[in-house]
Amino acid sequence: MKNTLLRASAFALICLAPLPALAEMPLVPASAFAQQIIRQDLIPGVYEIAHAPELGLVFVASSPSLSDGALGAVYALDDRDLHMVRRIELPDRAFALAMDHASGRLYVGHTLSGAVSVLDARSGMLLDRIQLGKTEAEGKFEHVRMVEVDEASGKVYVSSPSRSGTVWIIDSRNANAVQRLDNVGLWTAGLAHDAKAGRVYVSGGGVDEISVLDGTSGARVASISTGDTTEAGADASKHFFLNLSLDPAGRLFATDASTGSLYAFDTATGETIANVEVGKGILDTLFNPRRNEVYVTWRGAGHGEQEGTGGLTVLDASTLEVRVRIDLPVHPNSLEISPEGDVLFLTVKQPVDKKHASYREGAVDTVIRFDLADDRTFEGN
Repeated sequence: MKNTLLRASAFALICLAPLPALAEMPLVPASAFAQQIIRQDLIPGVYEIAHAPELGLVFVASSPSLSDGALGAVYALDDRDLHMVRRIELPDRAFALAMDHASGRLYVGHTLSGAVSVLDARSGMLLDRIQLGKTEAEGKFEHVRMVEVDEASGKVYVSSPSRSGTVWIIDSRNANAVQRLDNVGLWTAGLAHDAKAGRVYVSGGGVDEISVLDGTSGARVASISTGDTTEAGADASKHFFLNLSLDPAGRLFATDASTGSLYAFDTATGETIANVEVGKGILDTLFNPRRNEVYVTWRGAGHGEQEGTGGLTVLDASTLEVRVRIDLPVHPNSLEISPEGDVLFLTVKQPVDKKHASYREGAVDTVIRFDLADDRTFEGN
């Protein structure tokens, strides 16, 4: 009980601490970190990224076209200098990635066709394709979004950002048998897995924005709510939590597409610890325990607003104060971190709207590697 009270007191201090206004934080050009950055402009239509340090590779999902029937690919890059090792072509558009290091399998989410492919990460060979989403009335498939792996049990969790609130659990040790869970929540988009507690956090919108599931049975055991939404239904929802990142010490970070803020929740009590303004088009977040930092990407643009540019925000995880905001045009997307917390990878997309000032015909997207071995990387900038 004493440790719980101490933790609660520490979280309360975060709530009470004054946070600097975002407008007062200047954007630092990425060139200021030239000695710590490797940039590779190589891949069309980048999305998620997954690190396999045991193979010396970082995988990047690619969907150059969103048209029905378009091909996708997974690029395998050397994790030291980002040179291309191989390109794995897939018969479908690739978006989400999740690595099962124990089995050597790479899971690829095909968002628009509601399916997941299973690759042998070392060889690049396609092992299986699992159709999860059903065909809807318009002839389209239910979408899939995030993929999370529990290496201990072999369970693979897949979310669907739908009003029906669907989550699938794939049992990779039982011929990829699928369990479907419905009515988990509104727009079930984000996933975070707590292996120690055997819990899966699923985020979206609605009255209870985050559902907590038993990782084995899929039963809903708890929920987390800001309390801001008091009526059911999509139109009444005040928040839409896209992506999640877990601090094993008892915090859950969530990016809110509705407000452009990063929220922090106490996983024990479900209470909101704090929210920090980040920027329009906030997307991904990662907690780095080694450096006690939280990373957040924001794209600078939202639905129907394609003119902005975004960046990477780095926060002190103890105080949730912004350490630095890095200008990374045009649209920073997905984050990945090495197991030791000394390397940060992220993808950056080029604009697809021809009216955007930075649009260039034929431009390819970017993968960036930040060397965090120097503890002062994001200090004093």
